[in-house]
Amino acid sequence: MKKSRKKERIAVALSEDEVRSLRKIVRSGIHNARAITRARILLLSHDGKTNREIVAMVGCSPRGVTNVRERYRDRGSAGSVLDDAPRPGQPKKILPAHEAFVIATACTDAPEGHDHWTLEALKGKLLATYDDLESVSHEWIRQMLIRAALKPWREKNVVHPKAHARVSGAHG
Repeated sequence: MKKSRKKERIAVALSEDEVRSLRKIVRSGIHNARAITRARILLLSHDGKTNREIVAMVGCSPRGVTNVRERYRDRGSAGSVLDDAPRPGQPKKILPAHEAFVIATACTDAPEGHDHWTLEALKGKLLATYDDLESVSHEWIRQMLIRAALKPWREKNVVHPKAHARVSGAHG
């Protein structure tokens, strides 16, 4: 015979301050929809409503109600349940060393046969120098040069090593 396994119901007991704060969030409407929904779930759970009743009243999934209750049990405060935890996302592929290389390269003399560095030439030089990069977009290089206030196609923005080698000390 199969034993029916009933899930434990996670009780939510909010303090008066938490109830006041959550009601303010629900009434104001200035928070994101997820935070407002979670606040409503916490308030209804505090009032003793079942998961089914909350699902019908709030219009969310049963798993959503359970998740909010579990977060409250695990974290211990209503405020920590409302916001999503930070997500790590994709690790950065372009390192500061890559960016520094492109800036330094853009400040040197243009490749042979060109009067200035092109995005394609900078991209090629970067990919040829760093084996850890599989690809990089022209747009990233363009935006990075703009952030660095460099426009290699304009002579006045390019720093040439020869021009700075002279020391003018004979003014007098």
